[in-house]
Amino acid sequence: MNSRKPDNDEKHTTDQKMISPSPSQQAVIALTLVLLMLVTPGPVIEAISAWLAMPVVPPSESEFPTDKMVHCLMFAACSFLSFRAWAVRFGVMMVLLALMMFAGLTELLQMLIPGRSGNLLDYLADATGVLMGYWWYRRSTGREWINNKE
Repeated sequence: MNSRKPDNDEKHTTDQKMISPSPSQQAVIALTLVLLMLVTPGPVIEAISAWLAMPVVPPSESEFPTDKMVHCLMFAACSFLSFRAWAVRFGVMMVLLALMMFAGLTELLQMLIPGRSGNLLDYLADATGVLMGYWWYRRSTGREWINNKE
């Protein structure tokens, strides 16, 4: 029977586990992706669309709910990851305030970027997503709703 332990120098590619990002890293990645998606200039989106030969059409007024749903879902995912990463350390209210300010910042930045537009309805969709993410976080932790510091 061979009971020899492997040396630290030996390579064990089959035994190595993939290191997943920490909750903080996941939240930062999600927030960065949302920021990039929301502040990419319209002409860049059109150029990428042409290069990929995929018709990317900005939402029209007739597609109003689709655009708002995308905003809401993006912020729900970011919110969930942010609460999971930072609610215990900084408190629910601080994370909530930071996310609401981030949502407002993205809408203000969109007003300054060619081919983009920020508006109050998009902010309301973002804020709804933040609250949905908080709800999702609370459901996943099974904790009481009224706690500032977890």
